[in-house]
Amino acid sequence: MNMNSFEGKRILALIRDGDYAHAGEEEAIERALHSVAKDPRNWILDVGCGRGGSAEYLRRHGWGNLMGIDRDNDSIAYATATYPDIEFHACDVLDVPAKVTREFDVVYLLNAFYAFADQRKALAALRKVAKPGARLVIFDYAISGPRTEKDLSVEGQVFIPHPIQLSAIGDLVRASRWEPGAVEDLSADYTRWYAAFVERIRRKQDEIEKVGGAEWYRFVLSMYSGLYDVISSRKLGGAIVHGTAV
Repeated sequence: MNMNSFEGKRILALIRDGDYAHAGEEEAIERALHSVAKDPRNWILDVGCGRGGSAEYLRRHGWGNLMGIDRDNDSIAYATATYPDIEFHACDVLDVPAKVTREFDVVYLLNAFYAFADQRKALAALRKVAKPGARLVIFDYAISGPRTEKDLSVEGQVFIPHPIQLSAIGDLVRASRWEPGAVEDLSADYTRWYAAFVERIRRKQDEIEKVGGAEWYRFVLSMYSGLYDVISSRKLGGAIVHGTAV
């Protein structure tokens, strides 16, 4: 079982009452993009768009024109059918320059960056489709200092493999031809969001079991209860990292 699979994202959407797989749902979208001016001329790239709900939220609320990419073919098929006003592509982040033919004013990632094994190459690939001066927004899990795999493990596995390392993120962004900007600490918000999320899972047990069976319910409750414990113990937090294409 994998929460980044089509079935996992489907269950997350059920729990979050929308096609979102990231923490904080609509509140998080507003927090992450609050400094980006709404402009109908903007072209905005949603990296790791999943089922497309966040891209549709931005389009519907006037931020501009949206495109989404995700490596999961089934999620992209769902997003394309559900949100026809947005262009979606199934591709790995490293393949974006070959797959996408336009340049963007804004590139954002909502709880996608942590899944990239080579974050520097991912940012470098995204820089190739960004206009000079384009905005970069990374909303994700974050750690403030050294952590062991045990610190970040949930049920014996590292659920969040590559959180933002706050001490190194500026150099990583700069090495990928982005100028690092402000970093916003969201650790208290992540604690609040995941406390509420675990309660939602419990309330929606019957709905989850109708979709995925009892095994999926037990898996989701166990994994997110464990993730909440890691976050509430301050081993893992959250942040928004801003950058500008140079």
